[in-house]
Amino acid sequence: MNTIRFIKWVLIIIGAVSTYYMVLLQAQYGITSKVISEMISPTLHPQSMEKVYMPIANTLLDTGDLAMSSIVKIPVADDLSNEDVEDAMESIAVERSIRSVGMLPLSEMVELQTGEKQRYLKIYQYCSPRTAMIMVDHSDAFSAYLPCRIAIIEDKQGKRWLYTLDMNAMIYGGTPLPDYLLEKALAVKETMDAIQQGGATGDF
Repeated sequence: MNTIRFIKWVLIIIGAVSTYYMVLLQAQYGITSKVISEMISPTLHPQSMEKVYMPIANTLLDTGDLAMSSIVKIPVADDLSNEDVEDAMESIAVERSIRSVGMLPLSEMVELQTGEKQRYLKIYQYCSPRTAMIMVDHSDAFSAYLPCRIAIIEDKQGKRWLYTLDMNAMIYGGTPLPDYLLEKALAVKETMDAIQQGGATGDF
């Protein structure tokens, strides 16, 4: 019995030490995510765990909300009106030659239907048609990501945020994209980041 108890405690200590060093190596070098990535599938992008799956897992464990783990959100400056946000985003979209292909004033529509005040929610849609077709030629599934969207939403405490999908999942989540497609995808991501950041600060 004493021997069994001794072995049990040795295994517990080994497990604790291993976990400690895995966390330490991940925090300092990102080694754990790289090892896990290679163990799961060597065909995945080498940054898939670091840029996609570890952040998704961490957010999911923290919030229990799968949708929240797939988005990027930025607070809107309090001194900006909703019109300021919209003007900034539209100006940046024009400057970067990405088309504004529609707006959905959802809270306004529901207010008209119900006569009841709603939290502010409006969705802006953007698309680069040529890039969109190149992406779909690579994988039909990319069509579900189109067009790119940014939502301005007032939370339940009255704070406004800009939400958009995290494009890292599309770029780094699977097999590495061909160079020509990676260049296009990164350009779209940079543009959407600029629109979101500019809208949140009113800087354009």
